[in-house]
Amino acid sequence: MSIVKTGLACYAFVLALLGSATANATYLYDNVSVASGGVASASTGDNGPLADSFSTRSSGYTLTAVDLLVIADNPADGGSFTVSLLSDNSTSPGSTITMDTFVDSALSTTLGTFYAPFSNVPLAANTRYWIELSTSNGSLEWSYSQVNNGIGVANEYNFYAGSVSANAAFTPYQMSVGSAVPERSSWAMMLLGLAGLGFANYRTSSQALSVTA
Repeated sequence: MSIVKTGLACYAFVLALLGSATANATYLYDNVSVASGGVASASTGDNGPLADSFSTRSSGYTLTAVDLLVIADNPADGGSFTVSLLSDNSTSPGSTITMDTFVDSALSTTLGTFYAPFSNVPLAANTRYWIELSTSNGSLEWSYSQVNNGIGVANEYNFYAGSVSANAAFTPYQMSVGSAVPERSSWAMMLLGLAGLGFANYRTSSQALSVTA
């Protein structure tokens, strides 16, 4: 009975670790839930491209997706827009690291969150990056807030109409930069728990065979 209890305990431990790794997803920048103060056009013929910075912390990071609070004036315009991850150049948007293009028809005339996936892009520790939105033939607009609230917002910068402003002085764009990929320490604990579960099951099976014999 004690062996069975040990196995169940190991199993519960592993489940708890898996749930914790997902629940503790790290967000570097998040102000999507803050009230919108308006929208800005990402068109290069208007005020675009638009961009907002975010920074990593003391350990490396894997970027899996960005949620953007956006709208399209005319989703049926046949246009498209680009979401780019940029390096930082002295608190200004730098060179492109990766980018992807999406169609305006994926958006709505009502302000909503657009999910832009990234293919597990590794980011360096203690480093600033930028998310940039741009369109040359579409009607994409990016929401901004009138308050400097949210995770990681206060010490960052935004880019509008060719100029950089501190988020603390000018309206920051609304996005959520996060990753649900567990850190290495979480993987190590999960593997240890799985090993314990396997060993407990092995002992249970061995003792059952001995009793049968």
